[in-house]
Amino acid sequence: MIASKTPSAPKVITKAASRRLEMVDNLWPGARPNLWHRTREDGYSTIPRTLPLIMSLIDDLGGGKDASRVYFDLWCRQMDDCFVEVTDEETFAYSSGYYTAGRNVRSWRERMDILDRLGFVKVNPNGSRKYGYVLLLHPHGVVKTLQEQGKIPPNWWGAYTKRATEVGASL
Repeated sequence: MIASKTPSAPKVITKAASRRLEMVDNLWPGARPNLWHRTREDGYSTIPRTLPLIMSLIDDLGGGKDASRVYFDLWCRQMDDCFVEVTDEETFAYSSGYYTAGRNVRSWRERMDILDRLGFVKVNPNGSRKYGYVLLLHPHGVVKTLQEQGKIPPNWWGAYTKRATEVGASL
């Protein structure tokens, strides 16, 4: 049984958020109607605030291949359940920045294999399609495992732990 979605009361604006809005109004008067806000729009996805650092780690550990673009695209496709159904590999490849026909899907698949090997995703087939379903694993857990395996550069770990602390993420 699926619970019906009930409208929730608007969130109370915190003092910090109120100060940021005041800064926006002071620095860019009249700009607020032109800003994106995820609670008033369709077509958004919730992502970890540490994602930029995690993307840089993926590229560092990916053997010279830019798998972070594929990872970001997957995060943008999930619906807050970390599950992605791959319906058209060519569309996924194009969205990840691989445009050359014939080579684009091969490049996308190579990057998917990197993400799978590093442990950021799990892949299951759909029929004859190897990349039919994708599960995005909690990136902080993946990073912890990679750290325990000695694969994390010390300078990246320092920046990551600082950012995680700033955003209140538990490591």
